[in-house]
Amino acid sequence: MHSIRISKFEVLIPSTWNELTAGQLVYISRLFNSKCTVIEFKVVVLHKFLSVNKRLWHYLSAVDIYNLGHSLSFLFEEVNLTRSLIKTTRSKRFPFPRYYGPADGLSTSTFGEFTKAQVRYEQYCQTKNPDSLNELVAILYRRKRLFWFINRHFTESPDPRVRFWDRTLLARTRHIASIPDETKYAIFLFFSGVMGSLPATFPNVYKPKPSSKTTGQNSWSTLIISLADGKTDDESLNRIMNSNLYNVFLGMEQKSIEYFEFLKKHPAND
Repeated sequence: MHSIRISKFEVLIPSTWNELTAGQLVYISRLFNSKCTVIEFKVVVLHKFLSVNKRLWHYLSAVDIYNLGHSLSFLFEEVNLTRSLIKTTRSKRFPFPRYYGPADGLSTSTFGEFTKAQVRYEQYCQTKNPDSLNELVAILYRRKRLFWFINRHFTESPDPRVRFWDRTLLARTRHIASIPDETKYAIFLFFSGVMGSLPATFPNVYKPKPSSKTTGQNSWSTLIISLADGKTDDESLNRIMNSNLYNVFLGMEQKSIEYFEFLKKHPAND
């Protein structure tokens, strides 16, 4: 956090993505999809972050505002948001269901949920089709389990969301489409941040293979089958897809390490 003193008051403003509040993230998301210039963006965001009245705002000179705007440069750099700031969202369509989001860093999500969300994420990045964004949010945000306030004491999973099923995605997407665009884009930014954090955590999974120009994520199918002990039946693959995201990545990281060590010992097999 950056500490700023205006007159007799001290104000804190975020200096990284993970220091943002939910309200600040949604506000930024709205501006990202507007046509304001970089300077206009920094001024209005600075005013929002400072949360001061007009009298205190006028204590700042144009030079002060310009210099303080540099503290917001992180918003124009790589998105590294891993905190799930949008905890819940409610549909504006009857019966107005409330949906609950994933944990920080997708730590309680399944590998299958992640891969399905990644497909929509990449589709939206390429086409900007709002349907892809709606599906991305609908995959991550689901209803709370029945009687969760009781059941949470009798389950190992801290995830309050119902299990993801493909057959429920279409109906949930219709409801998700009604929530504000800036909220959906804020969720998109969160998923982008988590995606960006994975290569540093699991470098060997994303390390390019000698036999191709693609990254490790495009070789997941082979790694998943290896994690399933070479089995390709539905039960074995579903077990992997329904496993915790980070448990699967840990397994893939180990398999990747073994793969690269094998190549070092047997370079002729490249």
